[in-house]
Amino acid sequence: MEPIEGAPEMATARAMRLPPLALVIAALATPFCFANATQPKAIGRFGFEGVHSMVHSPASDLIAVVTSSLDIRVMAATTGDRVVMLPGVGGSTPAFSPNGRLVASSRGGADPAIVLWDVGAGQDVGRIEGYAQALAFSPDGSILAGSSAGITLWSVATQEPLAVLEGHTRGVDAVAFSPDGATLASGSGDDTVRLWDVATGQELATLTGHTGSVYTVGFSPDGAILASGGRDHTVRLWDVGAKREMVTLVGHTDFIVSVAFSPDGSTLASGSHDRSVRLWDVASAQSTGTLNGHEGWVIMVGFSRDGRTLVSGRRDEGWPNSDRTDDLVRLWDVGSGQQVASFGDPATTVWSLAFSPDGQLLATADGSGRDAADGEIILWHVASGQRVATLTGAARTVAFSPDGATLATGGTQGVTLWDVASATSTTTLTGQGAPAFTPNGGILATSGRDGLIALWDVASRQRVATLTGHAEGTRVLAFSPIDAILAGAGRDYSIRLCDIDLVIEAARRHGPDVPLWAEFARLRGHTSDIPTLAFSPDGRVLASGSRDLTTKLWDIATRAEIASLRDDGRVYAVAFSPDGRTLATEGLGSSAKLWDVASGRQVAAFGEHFHFHYALAYSPDGALIATGFDGAILWRVADSSMAQPTAVDPQGQTGATWAQVKHASLTPDDTVFLRNFPNPFNPETWIPFDLHDRASVSISIHDAEGSLVRKLDLGERLAGAYRTRGRAAHWDGRNERGELVSSGVYFTELTAGNHRSARRIALRK
Repeated sequence: MEPIEGAPEMATARAMRLPPLALVIAALATPFCFANATQPKAIGRFGFEGVHSMVHSPASDLIAVVTSSLDIRVMAATTGDRVVMLPGVGGSTPAFSPNGRLVASSRGGADPAIVLWDVGAGQDVGRIEGYAQALAFSPDGSILAGSSAGITLWSVATQEPLAVLEGHTRGVDAVAFSPDGATLASGSGDDTVRLWDVATGQELATLTGHTGSVYTVGFSPDGAILASGGRDHTVRLWDVGAKREMVTLVGHTDFIVSVAFSPDGSTLASGSHDRSVRLWDVASAQSTGTLNGHEGWVIMVGFSRDGRTLVSGRRDEGWPNSDRTDDLVRLWDVGSGQQVASFGDPATTVWSLAFSPDGQLLATADGSGRDAADGEIILWHVASGQRVATLTGAARTVAFSPDGATLATGGTQGVTLWDVASATSTTTLTGQGAPAFTPNGGILATSGRDGLIALWDVASRQRVATLTGHAEGTRVLAFSPIDAILAGAGRDYSIRLCDIDLVIEAARRHGPDVPLWAEFARLRGHTSDIPTLAFSPDGRVLASGSRDLTTKLWDIATRAEIASLRDDGRVYAVAFSPDGRTLATEGLGSSAKLWDVASGRQVAAFGEHFHFHYALAYSPDGALIATGFDGAILWRVADSSMAQPTAVDPQGQTGATWAQVKHASLTPDDTVFLRNFPNPFNPETWIPFDLHDRASVSISIHDAEGSLVRKLDLGERLAGAYRTRGRAAHWDGRNERGELVSSGVYFTELTAGNHRSARRIALRK
């Protein structure tokens, strides 16, 4: 192991003064009041986490899907594109209004309710107390029928009950209006189908013949025929006028839970737990085809408005019980019986996720398997929720390059680089995980269980340096967004910071495969593994999440712990909002949380994953958060922006916020010209300085006789410390004509606004 020359000096150069301890304690102890701290809203999932029921709207060509987390996902029936997600409102099979603009859903629990939703706005527009197992709108959309133990009719406009229909002796599982709205049909666990006069609420007929519960009913377009299906594996057609059975359709081998007539009434489709869809010619009562392919119970069938396409959907138990891989929804050509499309990815575990820099794609890794053939990395289109590409590989970590052209995935087979445009792998590098790109995308860092960290030139795919990491392996790596600082965390409960510019320079002398000691600081304070790190957008703060149930915030300039955020579970993911004001965290057995960075206070908690929360990322514009484990959930957080907190003590006196304390501690007291680095024996050098105020900055370099050699115009700079290679002034050792200058003593002058100061430097090559 080779130590790197200049590392201790760099550590000293980065040191800055801490604020007085009493001031810090007072700031963190002060109560804060937040305005407009609303919950993030789930707006979509990538991959279904389980499907309980679904329904099709021919009028709008939409599908409403009730998931295992009781969300309702409304999507286009022909493409699967996400239209809207209604979080936590499902339970029973939903119903579309005749024009497809409203969805009625019912949920049970301690506060049972039937909710009416405006699909376009994604907002509830009405609420009825109680639970309904089955729902149906009248053809004119004015009445909603809901069934459970009995049947109730409500006014859609007022949500007031109009009538209660009594007669069934067991629960009612299905209701449907006739096309003219005059008759309601119901199917029950008492093995009967009943017809009701909607105007009077009186029973018109009891239709018997089924030998088990009736799960589905549906009228033909002219209202003359009623189809019913159920537990006895049969579909029965009834003459509505004569109120008698016409024919029994036999062929399914399990429960029948969905029926639908084609728009012209000539064809009936039925979906069954036997995983098939059957098509029947209504006139002859003969089967015209069996559509196979679903791997689960078929719980929905529906025709397009022109009758040429059939849509079918299957149930899925969801994570962790489902081992099925087929799409949930299929489209069939009715004439040929051939499948023409499918969509709706089944649930998949998400161990890691990342937004592309333009925010259009989300990459997820399922982390499954030790062999490359066992796992999947999926690229999703954020706006539509559709799968764009599937990359095969055992990966638990993903990272996009800053330009979005390359995706790095880390797993047991190494780190693979993928061309995003073509979805093809280009290179596999040694190492097992935690890939991280430098801010300019030129260098990729990878880690391995051998404790070493490799730096790779992305353009050439060649290793340029090797660092000593954590003895028991480095779990996670993160680059500062503004400096050449690499942070690594491992199983030794510590975080190491190093300057990769120094590492690469030393590797030129020692070789890229010689492990180099490059640590200029070590952050200690956690008492367990640290699986996640994130820098704030300005690079001044590092967040670390640990299995010790805490997230810690570190001041990079002073290497001091400035806050410890206590969670109710192990922390596996942290991410800063793009403006740096909010930190998101999530982990094992806990919800995801939002924290105000200035105060260290929790301002929101959210989450709908099954027990675990492993992955987390902000979209580049800060409007969305993606979380992952049993699939990936997309949350809108733009509406939960918080007002700047006001610090108030019990006596009502206004105090300083931690943001003000932190700003005071990180803004240099004076504008100072510092010693250049590294030297000696380098053809180039970096010239650091501090700025107390915002100013236009330039550095003039003169030879020993006072002649101008080079002027470095740095432009307008904000107040702050410019002490690392990513921020300091760089002189490449050349004069104004581009010629290399000779070794010797040079004099430099810093001009920053009205400030001027000089320093002598030695350049020895």
